[in-house]
Amino acid sequence: MRFSLFSMVAVFSMAQPSVKGCGTVTDIDGNVYQTVMMGGECWLRENLRTTRYADGREISPTPEAPNNDSGNISRYGRLYTWFSTLDGAEPTEETDGRVQGSCPDGWHVPSNFEWMGLEDFVGYRDEYRCGTDVNNVARAMASDSGWQFDFLTQGSACCIVEDVATNNGTGFSVLPAGSVWNGQAEGFGTDAGFWTCSDGSPDTSPIHRFHHTNATVEINCTPKEAFYSVRCVRNK
Repeated sequence: MRFSLFSMVAVFSMAQPSVKGCGTVTDIDGNVYQTVMMGGECWLRENLRTTRYADGREISPTPEAPNNDSGNISRYGRLYTWFSTLDGAEPTEETDGRVQGSCPDGWHVPSNFEWMGLEDFVGYRDEYRCGTDVNNVARAMASDSGWQFDFLTQGSACCIVEDVATNNGTGFSVLPAGSVWNGQAEGFGTDAGFWTCSDGSPDTSPIHRFHHTNATVEINCTPKEAFYSVRCVRNK
């Protein structure tokens, strides 16, 4: 693993892989997103950054900027609570991800099962996963820049910062936007968490979390009032 005596951001990168997309999509605010085909599904390749629902209403609570810095929005997207992501929808197993929420028309917030299906698609392909463990998918999905590493942080084999320049074989381009909780920004440069439309408990919901020293993607039940990133998947 490459380290520095000082905390650094991995800014070196290789040419992006050839990515099979499915066109672009524009949200109501005029933001244009690149896409990527993964396992027969069309996903946003970028984090959502709209401030309005598709019908023009303002998203509430107001989305936060990563690391409380509006200069990060264009690259890292905005951060949303679970409630604002779903726009008041009450998900059930039957919805199976068909909650539009904050996504553009024709798109929806992926369910926990859709995220797991995406990670399975990556893990069962030799060209993507790291090593033989089908759970080692984080590097293939993580961006090849923006991730922090330091001398004191010993990551696991196949972790995101083991060799950042070889990340992102899938082109999914996960960036560590971190989170905001009680006004405090956390994890910028080291963590990425994505909401699902699945309900965990009255107070929590699953997120799929990428951590810079992990080889796998964690599923964590997280307070619904916390602010995390959102990716959308196209309706079939």
